[in-house]
Amino acid sequence: MSKKTKRDDVHLERLKTEFPDIHRALLAGEIASARKALVIAGIKPERTRLEKLKNSWAKATESERDAFLAWVSATGASPATAASFSPPPSSDSRNAETPIASGRYLLPSTIAEIQAIMVRRRLTPRDVMHEMGFEPDGQSLTGALARGASLRLSVIAALEGWLRINQQS
Repeated sequence: MSKKTKRDDVHLERLKTEFPDIHRALLAGEIASARKALVIAGIKPERTRLEKLKNSWAKATESERDAFLAWVSATGASPATAASFSPPPSSDSRNAETPIASGRYLLPSTIAEIQAIMVRRRLTPRDVMHEMGFEPDGQSLTGALARGASLRLSVIAALEGWLRINQQS
């Protein structure tokens, strides 16, 4: 169960005042969850299957991820080869002047490149942070890769070096 935030209270209060019928149906148990009620009211958007998969992947343990990848491989549904995640071919390796971020946000091409290396080397964001010399927390990098969240400038600088090293291997 996810944590309840103040934002949830604001959304539910809005549901109560602006959409009393939906709020009553939620309280009566006719609508299964508050999230579903908010979607019906148009307060929150419906999450796509891709968003749900990404969320589940981020919450999965390493062994669960390995088991899932093994299942995908066994079913023959594996479109996920390292080549399919690779960024478009460029001339030789990363050019030192090519930016990887705009301010504190990674560029989409950088995200694709990091993910391709992680798939190829079977790394998690936690492993990448550890390799760069940071506490192996991985949450900030996970957020940047999955949701486009910002990173500390020191992490972006370390990622530039990490990408250069890992492009050559």
